[in-house]
Amino acid sequence: MKIGIDYHTVNDFMQGSRTYVYNLSRALIETDNSNEYYLYCTNKNFEIPPELKKPNVHIKYIVPATRCIRLPVSFPIALAYNKIDVFHCQYIGPPFSLTPYVVTIHDIVHETNPEFFPTALRRAMSLTYPFCAKRAAKVLTVSEYSKNEIARLYDIPKDDILVTYNAVSNSFRPIFDGALLEMVKNRYGIDTRYILFVGRLEPRKNIPNLVKAFNYLKITHGIPQKLVIAGMKDFKYLDIFETVKELQLEDEIIFTGRIEQEDLPALYSGADLFVYPSLGEGFGIPPLEAMACGTPVVTSNTTSLPEVVGDAGIMIDPHSIEELSSAMLRVLSDSNLSDGLKSAGVEQAKKFSWHKTAEIVRKCYEQIYEKRKLAR
Repeated sequence: MKIGIDYHTVNDFMQGSRTYVYNLSRALIETDNSNEYYLYCTNKNFEIPPELKKPNVHIKYIVPATRCIRLPVSFPIALAYNKIDVFHCQYIGPPFSLTPYVVTIHDIVHETNPEFFPTALRRAMSLTYPFCAKRAAKVLTVSEYSKNEIARLYDIPKDDILVTYNAVSNSFRPIFDGALLEMVKNRYGIDTRYILFVGRLEPRKNIPNLVKAFNYLKITHGIPQKLVIAGMKDFKYLDIFETVKELQLEDEIIFTGRIEQEDLPALYSGADLFVYPSLGEGFGIPPLEAMACGTPVVTSNTTSLPEVVGDAGIMIDPHSIEELSSAMLRVLSDSNLSDGLKSAGVEQAKKFSWHKTAEIVRKCYEQIYEKRKLAR
């Protein structure tokens, strides 16, 4: 069987869709020597990682990078030319291809919370996602929450939607090397103990409420930690900086910008607490990464996050600054609670495995392939 995978997000900055396709394809290739894998990239200078250099792996350069031509024109031609049996893409598939495809839709938060997205982008997603979902041979998603929302809002039978959980790589583990922790802290201008947030700077991450909860703890309890916000600027990010300025917290909050992937385990491990008060997630990889690194987690009790964190973190109403600040203070002031969350988090993270997910996905490919053979 020839399996094609849209690999273009691996050329992009770190985000959930990149993490998903990179780790899933890596796990598939590590455990499968019988099928052929065609990874389609948009960067002609892409260097194949050493772990993917196998006889059954083929890197293909596809042009142009713009999806308006790549999806309806370039992909159907490439898939036919390479005689691909099953194609795997994310969010949007080729509208006219004869090759059956599976599509991973991580979430449809733009449908449930349109205020978190630019109008033009939201309208485009609302038009293309359901069209591709209905045309796909199988819809994959990353949580039971997202599965239920896709079924409800796009009228897709639940039997046609498969949950394929995210996981974390083996590099996410507790780091105890003091020199390494200090080196990473210095690299991002962190000079003291800290509370950590990791994620893009956008409205649904609820960062202004985190800043307000942090400010409350500074004023009323004099906590020694600074707040480190690690992530790239995105839609409506200025609201965050305005909140920081209004509360005069410029010296207490560190914005690191983009974090290199290899620095993340140390950044998580060095934090006293990881806080993720997001208002909407299809999965939520950062809390899982933090737990794998042995960092206590406070996160929202909404959408998919209870599935990810389970009983290993403290859940709060993300709209309540009082609940958020109270939970943060509990962890920071109670060493027994903090230690318990660290241990529970490491165990919770072990429940998610890219190899388990790869096995589910490979079986999905095989079922589609066999069904196509019978139809010929």
